[in-house]
Amino acid sequence: MGTATAHSDGNALVDTFAAAPRGPSEAGGETPEEILQGFITAGTGAADDYSVAREFLTGAAAETWIPTDRVLIYGADPSIVPAADGDGYSIRLEVVGSLDDRGIRTDRPSGTTEALSAKLEQEDGNWRISAVPNGIMVSEVNFSLLFLSHNLYFYSSSYDFWVPDTRWFVQKSGIAANVVKAMLEGPAPYLQGAVSSAFPAGTALARDAVPVVSGAATVDLSAEVLQDSSDLSRQQMALQLQQNLANLNNVNSVTMTVNQRSVDLGKESGDLIEPVSDPEVGGTQIGAYRNELVYFKDGQPQLIDGIPSVAEHAPRDPALSLDLATIAFLNGDRSGLFLTGPNQDVRRVATGGSLTPPSIDPGRWTWTASQSGSGSSILALPPGGSSEDLVSLPVAWLAETSVSELRISRDGARALLVTGEGGQSRVLVAGIVRGADGVPRTLTTPLELGVTADPGSGIPVDLPVDRAKWVSEDSVAVVQTSADGEVTPFILGLGAGPEPLAGLAGITGLSAGKGEQDIYVQTSSALYKRMGNSWYEVAAGLTDPSFPG
Repeated sequence: MGTATAHSDGNALVDTFAAAPRGPSEAGGETPEEILQGFITAGTGAADDYSVAREFLTGAAAETWIPTDRVLIYGADPSIVPAADGDGYSIRLEVVGSLDDRGIRTDRPSGTTEALSAKLEQEDGNWRISAVPNGIMVSEVNFSLLFLSHNLYFYSSSYDFWVPDTRWFVQKSGIAANVVKAMLEGPAPYLQGAVSSAFPAGTALARDAVPVVSGAATVDLSAEVLQDSSDLSRQQMALQLQQNLANLNNVNSVTMTVNQRSVDLGKESGDLIEPVSDPEVGGTQIGAYRNELVYFKDGQPQLIDGIPSVAEHAPRDPALSLDLATIAFLNGDRSGLFLTGPNQDVRRVATGGSLTPPSIDPGRWTWTASQSGSGSSILALPPGGSSEDLVSLPVAWLAETSVSELRISRDGARALLVTGEGGQSRVLVAGIVRGADGVPRTLTTPLELGVTADPGSGIPVDLPVDRAKWVSEDSVAVVQTSADGEVTPFILGLGAGPEPLAGLAGITGLSAGKGEQDIYVQTSSALYKRMGNSWYEVAAGLTDPSFPG
């Protein structure tokens, strides 16, 4: 499985690196260890295709080494020691994460180490590296200065929403071209099959540049992009380019050209949908209060007009559709999933073991996970459906894994899961693959979000999690609930390390609206809302609050 982290604000574009690493000493005479250390340090200098780093290599190695193949992000300073077999050297790293050649970041579990082999030989009387793996090595501190997280955007399968795909780019001139190239290459593996691009496979930039003049970017594409294109598809391409470049703060407008001539987008069409980015969820939550379902709004529980009593089911974990028309909830022992809504009866639509709190996607499909033996099943019910319409998604990687949380993203293209296996929990984001009819088919192999913290000993540890909620299009809130003792929730980005929130004693539930301040936690006595980096009480007696979704 892949893993990741990142917050994407698209800021801090710079034209050149502040870092200007030094090459080998002009006087010569450096030891092999010093040459290797100089090479590692030179990984901070991307100018002229890492020309300074290439100075530490032999002439032949400098021509074949590919610096952009991988970035290893390390914590403690590397250790350089002679190889055990006496042939060359070993560079030992404490690896906290890595980037692949597409800018997709993978976080590594605490304590991960990696050893790279390097060979050196004399060239013109000085030691130079003759063999070393492709890629660069960058400290965690330098990585945050030298690389920028930026969301690529693809269409949801319905073309109604933008779906973010967080990548990392070197902060240097030409970043606009690198963003467009990455977008044209398609989504990250965990989103393949779950999102769409307006650009046909194989589309490329006509030249390796996207000029930006006075805020106006010009994207010149290969002529193949226009083959069999319609007015609608060209308009969708233009929208996608604008969405992908808009958050670079030197770009105000985007023009799409072929052979340096503006592409005719045709007449405006009613078929063109303006996709929604980072959808709103409103300010109304649903919860349980005195054994009935209520809205929680403006700091008060409020009766829901037109719904029948559900007290006989001892309701737990209610969910609400964005249009407030569909309500889902579990019974007291979480063995049954029920649906209701204003002016609707209560009907049981699924039975299972330890069902997870339901989640309702933008298309009003209702989702839950059921435990079966040592594994889990993902269940989805179409809008207005009954138990006969329930879809069980085949997800091979859940065969031996329990699921404690399943939340569908507000764009409907991704599933957030908290899983457990062998006593270890994981926070995962998987793409939802749907048929042309919109029916969910399966979940992709997921991206994993790392949850680590420094307990004060200086040694990072992986933290357990059992609840997770979407906070924005590219961040989630997670917590390990506990009725006793101090509990610390965290914010995780789909590309940046965890951010701890203030702790609170006895957190047993979690809900999140839009944004990192719109987070609520439940204790055995009250409901609290985040304010700054503290919590204040907003209600008593309300349980299992949840925003739409």
